[in-house]
Amino acid sequence: MATSEDGAQKIIQLFDARLNQYRNIVNEFADDKLWQRPQPGMVSLGNLVCHIAGAMRDWFENGIGQGQWTRDRQFEFDRDGGMICQELLDHFNRERIHCDHFLRTISTENWHEERRFRNDTFTIYDMLLRQLEHVNYHAGQAAFLRRIVAELGPVS
Repeated sequence: MATSEDGAQKIIQLFDARLNQYRNIVNEFADDKLWQRPQPGMVSLGNLVCHIAGAMRDWFENGIGQGQWTRDRQFEFDRDGGMICQELLDHFNRERIHCDHFLRTISTENWHEERRFRNDTFTIYDMLLRQLEHVNYHAGQAAFLRRIVAELGPVS
């Protein structure tokens, strides 16, 4: 029978696989396309990657870890540059490494523990699943931006 740690590790592996997809897409973009929006009111790939990094840190540090990190979610969508592709990847990778501390705390003893977060209650399991779902949802947007903004063909 699978343990909670096995389940957590599987979710984290799936999560990291999706994060690698974002990294690969950023690596395909030219620096001058990174912050380009397909239309006014839409996000750029840079916005999307900043948003994923911010959500990951918020849910894992403040949710699982019960921390007090302050997130500026609106800035994730409003920013219009300030990083080239490598700098964005460095930021993204630093946030994932930072979150590893909180992910390593998951065990069979706390898998179903509840945490207060965003004026609601979630189990650690629910938090992991929500973040996996979140990165999967936005992966479609990243793929769309890859085709429309970077004008790249289908992923083989």
